This record gives sequence, structure tokens and C-alpha cells, in this order.
Amino acid sequence: MKPTILAIDNDPVVLNAVKVMFEDAGIGVRTASSPAEGLAVFRANPELFPVVLLDYDMRTLDGQGSTGDKVARELKSIHESVRIAIMSGHADSEPVVQACLDAGAEKFICKSEAAPKVLATVSSMVFDSEDGSSEESETDRRQKIAKVLKMVGNSREFAKVADLISRFSDFDEPVLILGESGVGKEGVAHAVHENSHRRDRPFIAINCAAIGRDLLESELFGHEQGAFTGALRRKVGLFEQANGGTIFLDEIGDMPLELQVKLLRALQEKVIQPVGGMAKKIDFRVIAATHCNLKSAAEEKRFRQDLYYRLKYLTVDVPPLRDRPEDIEPLARHFIAQMEAKTGKKRPLSDSALRKLKSYPWPGNVRDLEAVVKKAFAMAEDRITPQTLQGELTDMALANVDQLLEKGEIISYKDFLQIKDEQERRLLLRAMELSGNVKSAAAALLGINHNTMNYRRVQLGIDKNKPLAKPVLKVEA
Repeated sequence: MKPTILAIDNDPVVLNAVKVMFEDAGIGVRTASSPAEGLAVFRANPELFPVVLLDYDMRTLDGQGSTGDKVARELKSIHESVRIAIMSGHADSEPVVQACLDAGAEKFICKSEAAPKVLATVSSMVFDSEDGSSEESETDRRQKIAKVLKMVGNSREFAKVADLISRFSDFDEPVLILGESGVGKEGVAHAVHENSHRRDRPFIAINCAAIGRDLLESELFGHEQGAFTGALRRKVGLFEQANGGTIFLDEIGDMPLELQVKLLRALQEKVIQPVGGMAKKIDFRVIAATHCNLKSAAEEKRFRQDLYYRLKYLTVDVPPLRDRPEDIEPLARHFIAQMEAKTGKKRPLSDSALRKLKSYPWPGNVRDLEAVVKKAFAMAEDRITPQTLQGELTDMALANVDQLLEKGEIISYKDFLQIKDEQERRLLLRAMELSGNVKSAAAALLGINHNTMNYRRVQLGIDKNKPLAKPVLKVEA
């Protein structure tokens, strides 16, 4: 039986819109046009409604009715485990938000965020509630992941991704897939396409970071013969190739800003314009993916906000492998099975090697796990042991350190010492400045021994003869 929510709002237009939106997404909706009616419906069968969606202000002009926080408290008194989301037009009212959360609501949705936000937020609450009330077995999760995603795993986190794909696939709106490099975003994109009504039409993929800025527009939208120097013949762009199907824009966060304008128009109007050509209508669905934080990029003007809001209608966040360790063993055995089928050789995975794989954080996610397991299979003589894995995991750990250094997320010990010495040098000079070049006073100001300060001045190469300013702070020597 499909899940059902209860929607309570004194505006019939809002109730009708909610009913249509959620039923299109496969979620049943029972509506109530007043707090009293809603409470009566809920009291009659509280187990039927895992989630209740409330309007905050349901008072009439004569003051009758109630507010969402009061209704939430009564709902919780009837059935404590009910999950509540409250909608309101009070976007900037912190007291309203706090009152709702204090009453037991989990989500507060501003009505200005519109239908996509409401759908995504409440849908996630519904499916989380289903997981909690009727725990799926490991076998059920594994079968769901295999059927929907055509991937390997049995974790709750990955099963939730499969649930979202099942719900999102039949929409024609864009899907935004978020996740670190190597988590399998392209596989999830394929799953969206294969579970949609477009499954028999083309699936066209492009990595926006892998093609130069000057060529990307032509790759996506095509060009006419003679449109620019070197355009010797007409080129059909990827959007046109995807006509009737799906185009997957991987690493969309790296798309140049000027090209984002053209993409936004294509999304809004389903119209593309080849370079040097006329605009044409194309039927396509866009799936985009990125490892970066598009919300932050949009706020910092590194990504167009209007395009971000257009893309995030349906968002799937693929968790990293370290957050779903239950998937490590089935994935490792899957990669070994692939190698056994390819080579005809048997290389079983020892228990101790499996424990080692499970204890590793996998910064490169599934892609790294696959590389390590397949290399270990090739290197092993009879079975895969911790010794077979040792060198590869050590090399990967060192490579990860190099990546963190390049990104500036950590610094080398040498750089740390240089920074520390420079800060200490500045501190000693400032102490001498404040004490009028009286060393004993400077040492007292810093709370260190006079001899220690002299030693550090020599070690840090401070010019002892350099004249300093007169005292600006009186310090007792």
C-alpha cells in the first residue's frame, strides 16, 4: 500500500495543489480544511499517516482557528512518533520557526520556496518513516539496489538513494546528483534514465570539466558549417543527439558562467541554438552531477543562482563509501567475481584482508576500492591477504595526503615550522616594541625566562641592533 500523508490547511487552493503534487509522486494525500477536522481525521487512524503537513497560520479573520505549533502539540499527544512539517509565509520570523520546532515539528518550509522544496522535504520524511516503522531486511535492500540502480550494495543509505530514484524517475524535471568523486554518480544518472519513460531513447553523457571552455558550447549545442574558423562542416550537438532522451552533464559546477546562461534557456524553454544557427525545439531531460557545493558556489557568484535553483528541483545526495561501510564487502566480492570471470582464476578474499578493506576510509570511494581489489587480485598468488593489500593502501594513503596538500586543506610539517617561527618572530619583536627594547621587560610581558627569549632571538635571526620604538606599554621588569 502506498504511503499516505495528512495535509491540513484552511486554503482549499493550497490543499488541492498539495494533493496533486504528492499523488503524482506516488504518495497518497488526505486533506483537512481546518485544525479541528485535521485532528479528528488523525485521531481516527493515527497509524495511517506517518507524516502530517501543516500550514502555520490557520486562523480566520474573526480570530477562530489555530496556529501550526498548537496543532503540532495536539498531534504529538495523540501519536508521539508522527513526523510533522510546517509551511508558513513567515520566512524571516525566528520566533515562529522556534515555536514550531519546540512543538515537535521536524521541518519548517517557507512557502516562497514553492512546490519542489515541499515535495523533496516531505518525501524524504515519508520514506524515512517507512524505513523506521517497517525495517527492510538486508536481502530486501540488496535486491532493491540491484533492481533500481543496477548496482551493488545493501546499506540503508544506498537503499534510500534507490527509493529516491524510484520516485524521481518519471518526472521530466532536472535531477541534480551530489556526491564526492568516485561514489558512482554516473551510475545513478543511468538509473534515473533507465527507470523513466525515456529508457528506450538515447542517454548522452558529457564531463563538463574535461572539455575546454571554447569547445564545450559546440559540443553541447552543435554548430553550423562556417560558424567559426575551422568549422568545415555542420556538427550535431549532444542536446540534439539526446532528443527524446536524457543528457547527463557531469561536473556541471565547472561549466563556464557564460555558457550557463545558454543552458538555463535550454532548460526553461526546451530550445537550443547551435553556434551560427537557428534556435530549435528539442525534447530532453537534464541530469546534472557535481562533487562541489553548488549552493555555496551560487552564493559566491561562481555559479548562476537562477540555474542552481532550476537544477535542484529533484536532488539526490549519494553518500560516500565511508558512510556506508556495509557496502564494502559486497562491492569487493563483486569486483573479485568480475576478475574471476574474466581470467578463469580463483582468488578468494581472506577474512583478515576483508577486515582491512572495511577499516580503510576510502577517500576515493568506490572507484578506489575497485582499483585496489582488482590490483590485489592480479598480484595475489592464491588468495588475497592483508600483505597483498598493504602496499596499495599505503600508496593510496600517501596519494591522499598529496591531494590534501594540493587543495590547501593541510600543510606540510616544514611549512608548519616556517609559519610557527614567523609568528614567534613577530611576537618577540612586538614584545620588544611594547617594552621599549628592554629585554627583561619583554620577557616578563611574554611570561618567559630572559635567557629563553635571548636564545629564541638568536635562533630566529632577529637583528638585535635594529632600533625599536619607545615604550607604548609600561611593564614592570
